[in-house]
Amino acid sequence: MKKVFTIILIATALLGGVTSCDKVEDNGNFAGMWQLTEWKHLPDNKVVADKYDGIYYSVQLDLMAFNGRGSQYLARFSLRNDSLFIGTVYHGPKDDIVGYDQLAPYGVPSDGKFAVGQLTRSSLVLRSDTAQLTFRKF
Repeated sequence: MKKVFTIILIATALLGGVTSCDKVEDNGNFAGMWQLTEWKHLPDNKVVADKYDGIYYSVQLDLMAFNGRGSQYLARFSLRNDSLFIGTVYHGPKDDIVGYDQLAPYGVPSDGKFAVGQLTRSSLVLRSDTAQLTFRKF
């Protein structure tokens, strides 16, 4: 009798876990909060920002938040192979749609596209034509 009860309890827990959540995080190592540790302007190798500037990217489901520099923006994104594409960008209490130029203070290029140079559990390197952004998992 104990064995049957244990099997029913385990099956209920497993089925409950499968059916109780509509959305599952599937971003692998990319999910979580990332602290910018170095933003390098590639043409002149100049460091634009570092860890003391307080720039953070947060990733959950298909949303990215850009925090720091006195504002917060939210954007849809797509991560495919070795490319990151920033989609629609939102800002403000009414979630106004804004352009990529609003994300320039966070290192986002004018087309919203990055090459992913490195992605592990603890480090991330994003590259554009003019910049390299290095992050650590926070």
